[in-house]
Amino acid sequence: MHKTNSNICLIGVVLFISCLFFSCVMDYVRNECFVNCTNDTLIICPSHYNDIDSIYDRAFPFYSQSSRKDDMDVLFEVNGLYIHNNEAILPDSTCRTDYYLLRKTDTCYFFLIKWSDAKRYSWDEIRDKKMYHTWIVTKDKNGEYDKNIRY
Repeated sequence: MHKTNSNICLIGVVLFISCLFFSCVMDYVRNECFVNCTNDTLIICPSHYNDIDSIYDRAFPFYSQSSRKDDMDVLFEVNGLYIHNNEAILPDSTCRTDYYLLRKTDTCYFFLIKWSDAKRYSWDEIRDKKMYHTWIVTKDKNGEYDKNIRY
C-alpha cells in the first residue's frame, strides 16, 4: 500500500512538472497572425518603441517560401537582425510574429517597408529618408489587437 501511494505521488509530481514545462514552451513559441491589408508587398518589423532603430524581429509569411541558401540573400542587417529576400509579405496574405512582443505591452509599433524599397535601398537610406510607414496597434477593451495591417 505504501509503495502504491509513493508511485501515485511520483506520477503526480512528474505530470505537474511536465505540464509546467510544456505550458512555458508553448507560450514561448506561440505566434500572432496578422494580415497585410495594403496593396504593397512589405517587409514588416515589429517593435515595442516608436523608433525604427528599435526593431528586433520581423514578421514571417505563412505561405510557402524557398528555404534554399542560394535564394536567401540578405537585404540588410539591423541590430544583428538579418532581413532576407524571402521574407516579404504579399498583399492580402497572412504573416506571423512573436506572441511575446504582444504579451509584454499594450501598444506595438510595426514598421512597414515596401518590398521595392527594401530591394533598392540600404537600411540607412530607408531610415534616413523615412521610406517606411509606422502602423501602431493597441489592445482593445478585450485585450485583442487589430490584426489587419494597413497604412
